[in-house]
Amino acid sequence: MNFLPSFILSDESKERFNKILDLTQRVAHYGWIPFVLYLGWAQTANKPNLFNLLSPLPSV
Repeated sequence: MNFLPSFILSDESKERFNKILDLTQRVAHYGWIPFVLYLGWAQTANKPNLFNLLSPLPSV
């Protein structure tokens, strides 16, 4: 990580910073699709319940 050349950080601070960045990237990576699905569900007029939303069977 050489994009912070003006900061002088200890090794412990660099490690914490790397862990925070890794966690942030994981949250963004795995949380993107559920977030988009939630936004779509929140904008619908007739909100299905969670079972109908996640069920592979067609809703009636």
